[in-house]
Amino acid sequence: MQQSTIQFQSPSTPHPQRGNWRVEEVEALFALPLMELVFRAAEIHRQFFDPSRVQLSTLLSIKTGGCEEDCGYCAQSAHHDTPVEDQPMMTVDEVVAAARTARDNGATRFCMGAAWRGPKDADLAKTLEMVREVKALGLETCATFGLLKDGQAERLKDAGLDYYNHNLDTSPEKYADIIHTREYNDRLDTLGKVRTAGLSVCCGGIIGIDETRRDRAGLI
Repeated sequence: MQQSTIQFQSPSTPHPQRGNWRVEEVEALFALPLMELVFRAAEIHRQFFDPSRVQLSTLLSIKTGGCEEDCGYCAQSAHHDTPVEDQPMMTVDEVVAAARTARDNGATRFCMGAAWRGPKDADLAKTLEMVREVKALGLETCATFGLLKDGQAERLKDAGLDYYNHNLDTSPEKYADIIHTREYNDRLDTLGKVRTAGLSVCCGGIIGIDETRRDRAGLI
């Protein structure tokens, strides 16, 4: 399962970020007229990015289906009846071949995703080799491997991982409506491990899971 996405190019230097947004402030942004919001977003974007430059990234599912988590939106959950067939983890050679094709097609970032709650030690050993080999191709490396145990983020960093993707999905208040096999703080804990290890974070959410506007503001 492989797909390509276009992302805005990452800035060369980090910029200050606010970490103390209140839900009411985000709701006020949501209330702005659309074109005003577009204008403000464009202003911020141009401060830190080349507005005409984008990055092509490719995402590969290195282990598909059979996930023990019960995320209500996910076709790879073992708890749901879906047409997605369980597939074992790909070999290192298969992943490297896919990464080489992605690079030849113009991608500069390659992300590997696995359908499991989190990597066991044996799984991690294989993914570390994948990260090293993909990095050797000259690509930025990204992974989404679920919940991490102590020390695993550091091992991924040492192998050459650049980005770790770990989504929060929705607001803390809405979370229990869509996922029952883990808690919101489990996600926050992994994000903390990733940041402490010095990895860059990719973190997002999902729109359209019967959430309210306040849930969307609460996620942000």
